[in-house]
Amino acid sequence: MQAVLPGDGQVVRFRMGGTAVGPLRLLLVGSIAVPVALFVIVSWFNYRSVFTEAERDIIRTAEVAREHAASVFDSQNLVAQRVDDVLIDMDDDAIRRDESALHTSFRRMIAGLPQVHSFLVLDNTGHALVATGADPVDQAIDYSDRDYFVALRDGQTRTFISKVQVSRVDGQLFFGVAHRREAPDGGFDGVVAIAVAPSLFQTFWKAVVGEEGGDDSGRTVTLVKADGQILARYPPIEGVPPRLARPGPLFDAVARSPESGTYVSPSTIEEGRPERHYAYKKVRGYPVYTVVGRSTAAIVSGWRRTALIHLLFGVPATIALFLVTLTALRRTRHAHAALAQAQDEMRRRRVVEAAALQAQRMEAIGQLTSGVAHDFNNLLTIIMGNFDIIERAPERAERVRRLAQSGLTAARRGAELIAKLLAFSRRQMARPEVLDVNRLLRDFLPVLRGAATEMVTIDLAVAATPVHALLDPGQLESAVLNLVANARDAMPAGGTITVATGKRVLSAAETATMPGALPGRYIRIAVSDAGTGMDPAVASRAFEPFFTTKEVGQGTGLGLSQVYGFCKQAGGYVHIDSVPGRGTTVELLLPESAKQPASAERRGTETGPPPCAEPGETVLVVEDEPDVMAMAVESLTELGYTTLTASDAASALRRLAGDGRIDILFSDVVMPGGMSGVELVVEARRLRPGLRVLLTSGYTASVNERQVPRDVPLLAKPYRRDDLAAKLRLLTVAG
Repeated sequence: MQAVLPGDGQVVRFRMGGTAVGPLRLLLVGSIAVPVALFVIVSWFNYRSVFTEAERDIIRTAEVAREHAASVFDSQNLVAQRVDDVLIDMDDDAIRRDESALHTSFRRMIAGLPQVHSFLVLDNTGHALVATGADPVDQAIDYSDRDYFVALRDGQTRTFISKVQVSRVDGQLFFGVAHRREAPDGGFDGVVAIAVAPSLFQTFWKAVVGEEGGDDSGRTVTLVKADGQILARYPPIEGVPPRLARPGPLFDAVARSPESGTYVSPSTIEEGRPERHYAYKKVRGYPVYTVVGRSTAAIVSGWRRTALIHLLFGVPATIALFLVTLTALRRTRHAHAALAQAQDEMRRRRVVEAAALQAQRMEAIGQLTSGVAHDFNNLLTIIMGNFDIIERAPERAERVRRLAQSGLTAARRGAELIAKLLAFSRRQMARPEVLDVNRLLRDFLPVLRGAATEMVTIDLAVAATPVHALLDPGQLESAVLNLVANARDAMPAGGTITVATGKRVLSAAETATMPGALPGRYIRIAVSDAGTGMDPAVASRAFEPFFTTKEVGQGTGLGLSQVYGFCKQAGGYVHIDSVPGRGTTVELLLPESAKQPASAERRGTETGPPPCAEPGETVLVVEDEPDVMAMAVESLTELGYTTLTASDAASALRRLAGDGRIDILFSDVVMPGGMSGVELVVEARRLRPGLRVLLTSGYTASVNERQVPRDVPLLAKPYRRDDLAAKLRLLTVAG
């Protein structure tokens, strides 16, 4: 007798009786062995994928924790700056006399800022002048032994993050973000110490990673200083947190990859030392890391649960295979074929989705860059054409002068365009400054128009009077661009977007209905469209992170939340007025500054002939590009300076170590030889205290991470002789 196994086309011949036992046993063993083998293979691949997904999860969580920490520290920096502005013209006696009024004002300042638990202002002896936590303060308490006071008093830094300490007032745990107060002569005048409760981070992290315990046990989030001191941890640690050992697993990983990375290590602070998989991220601009860990045991436990589910489903199937053999074998093959088909379909969908997302990204980039390329090519056409004419007829002096002036104007416009793109991409040094908001928006208008579609018109309506505010220009431009992009997307059929500026005074009665706003003078920036609008339910959630009404792949939901965070950090208020079908207006209210923009002051000094050197004034020029050095030396010589040159930091230090006269060091930031211009400044001032310094760079992203001292000006490339002369004269006035 013969039998045919379904689907394999093979014929098995056997005779009924004893000779059929062998083939039947083989078939029965196969009906068990095959499912077991499949279970082992699937479990192994699942085991690997579980660890891969766990690593992605802790990396994403570490990124969220880093952005939250950066937002907290940036808010505290802004509060400290506003406190310093309030006290800048007051001596210690005046502060003590007005303590009660200052206490009330400062309490209102931080009322809407959960990032700031409290702060106090110390004099230069370490005793409190005013605090948000007590009125009056206990002047008998001496804070001069605190680590932040010692570091700021000794001039180690302008901003210091302390270790976790116990408050001498209420016994609560805190760590401080302290800022140095300086006297008019530049000396140490005290400290603004902002207290941060570790529970602020713990509450946020708890919402991110969920409750500790159960099957998800082993999740941890830690905020660690670069010296190993733990500032906050979830789950919380009883008492003052310990310091991580250096060297240790975390800092060994940081040595390999300073900004971010992963590693696997037993815990260094828990009993039993459970092994964890960790991901860390450095908080930009601060010596702090966010570290997220998940225990290996928890990851394996999740894999075991999945494997158990597979096993529970597999056992009945195996029994069925064992009982019905041939029929079950066919069904298994059909099931695997269906599974393979489904996986192929999922892979095809992922490829299509990835291609669509890439197309959307390229379309957005194309909308921005097409306008920039058009403008930049026009400028290059002017420059190349003018120099071509000059080269062919250099003897016609008047025409050469006219063409050179036209080329210089085009080059200056090109430099301004590059500066705007770098500011928009956050590749410029982030230093808040007093801005002429009207002028900034006029200069930024080409970028806004480049980001809009051809069917959308950008209408700029600036106030008739100057509008000044203390802001980071890159952050303001990014916020306005986000609002314009949202307005553009709300008008798929095209229309007009209006960007308007003005001033507004908020009274106490008005701020009572505006949570987080304080009475005072504000500047107003409003972006309006005539698009689809939002109903009240959507408008109430518009500022929530990751909330979006766009289709998947068309938006992250972070644009308006970034605008909201920018306004809050700047001490302002943001409001949405929207009607479905009639459009939306987003209004930003930002504190007005009474100071004049530095750029306006400089423009006032740039009229007339350029300032020249004092007799015998000598400048050491440090530049690795020969043509740039030649241009700088030529410009300085025309201005009357005596020049010395060096092509790298080592050559410059040898010059500075000599006895020759050097009044000013003029150095590029990025240079060969292993030492940057910023590092050269430190060594130069050690050799020659009081040396005046001017730095220059064509790419200021390289400057930001090296922490340029606040008293060192930066001249952006490209520059003209008059720009260089004005910067050098400012050095002379400051000196």
